[in-house]
Amino acid sequence: MTLGVSCTTFFTVLLLRSNILGWFLLTLGLAWSHVFCRAAEVEVAAVRFAPARPASNPSVPWLEATVGLNVVPPPDAPGRMVSRVRVQLWVGVESPVLTGSTARTEYYRAEVECLALPSGRSEVRFYFPPEWVKLDQLQGAPRYWAVELAIAGRAVPPSRAASAMALAEPAARRAFLVAALAGAPANDGWLQPQYFTPFAQEYPRSTVTFVRRESSLAPTARASP
Repeated sequence: MTLGVSCTTFFTVLLLRSNILGWFLLTLGLAWSHVFCRAAEVEVAAVRFAPARPASNPSVPWLEATVGLNVVPPPDAPGRMVSRVRVQLWVGVESPVLTGSTARTEYYRAEVECLALPSGRSEVRFYFPPEWVKLDQLQGAPRYWAVELAIAGRAVPPSRAASAMALAEPAARRAFLVAALAGAPANDGWLQPQYFTPFAQEYPRSTVTFVRRESSLAPTARASP
């Protein structure tokens, strides 16, 4: 009789522990799936570099970088949109080698913040000015580039399409970003968001709304005493 009670108690405790473990694993799985879904709200689908000529002056070629984004808002997102999406483009260009000199890589960066992106496909564009195109003699995609995304300040894991082929390995991408972070400030302003260029009014159907803060960062002019 005592043995039967002990066995019953043992299996009851084992069943309870199994249920608790099952619920724990289920909760952990849901938590990880939630993180994964949030990370996939916005991802880079493709990046394209191509010459572009503004309608206001078609004789002058710029270099246009188009970052295509796939946007999948969570079911409970207001307006079925993802808000405060920051897009950073980093570019490394090997400068033309002159006689007797060694090759070097110049780094560039630019970023924008999108007010909100609807479900589906969105595009963000950056531009190198024609003077830069002539100096670096680049007509197509540079060898090194990478895109970083953030949603409301939270970094988004990069997709495969968020790096150049030369940076396909995570270690190569990290090394490039470290070098670009150190070298790009010297060339700030060369790579420009669309709204700073003659292309600001072009692509009206596919241009998103940007959060622009440059006016609030400008120094206040003071009258001479």
